[in-house]
Amino acid sequence: MAREEHLATARADLPGEAFGDFDTTELLRRLSAHCAGLAGADAAAMLLADAQDRLYVAAASADTARLLDPAGPDGIRSPYAECHRSGVARTDIALTDPRPAARWPRFTARARERGYLTAHVVPMRLPSRPVGVVVLFCSGTAPLGEQGEAFARSLADLLAVTVAQQRSLERSHVERTQLQSALSSRIVIEQAKGVLAERWGTSVDEAFESLRSYARAHRRRLPDLARQVVDGTLDSGLVEEYFLNRR
Repeated sequence: MAREEHLATARADLPGEAFGDFDTTELLRRLSAHCAGLAGADAAAMLLADAQDRLYVAAASADTARLLDPAGPDGIRSPYAECHRSGVARTDIALTDPRPAARWPRFTARARERGYLTAHVVPMRLPSRPVGVVVLFCSGTAPLGEQGEAFARSLADLLAVTVAQQRSLERSHVERTQLQSALSSRIVIEQAKGVLAERWGTSVDEAFESLRSYARAHRRRLPDLARQVVDGTLDSGLVEEYFLNRR
């Protein structure tokens, strides 16, 4: 596939501004495959940093995830760990060369077993922090070259921005969901207060205190208890005991 076709396909896979039922893992897998195609590699893997700055395999094309072990010994002695720590790309890694094999034995051995002869590792960067790395695997030995490395860096930085935007969308979605849940809980609690206050002929504040005391004593979530009051599935006489004891 020509680079222009790869670019068009990759652009179509980028998420829009609206958040929907989006499979982030699948998105990253597709973008990893696009990255490999655009850079002229046979396969690619994307490793992202978590909140503790530890790398994990977020996506991989051509089943390359098993070649990487960021949580084990390879996580300390590997080109991708070094690249992430330093922010410096590791390109044209000759996997059959004794020097890389001695420096990163497990990484090079696993890649050679899959038929790869060359690897490139490029950092994914944002202006404020590193995001992770992209690892490219090639079955040939042609050097990436200055222009190819610049292009791979641009792709990695674009992936970093895409990941940051997607994470922001996911956080916004979670926050909206939490806000909606809190609002719904507040509404049902207010409704329950009104139901009990009218039933007992007391103030809504007294009704609320009785409901809250009952919930605490029985280790129940207040919104769940309130919902039962509103839909009539809770014997309000049980809660009324607390009301009477408080008077």
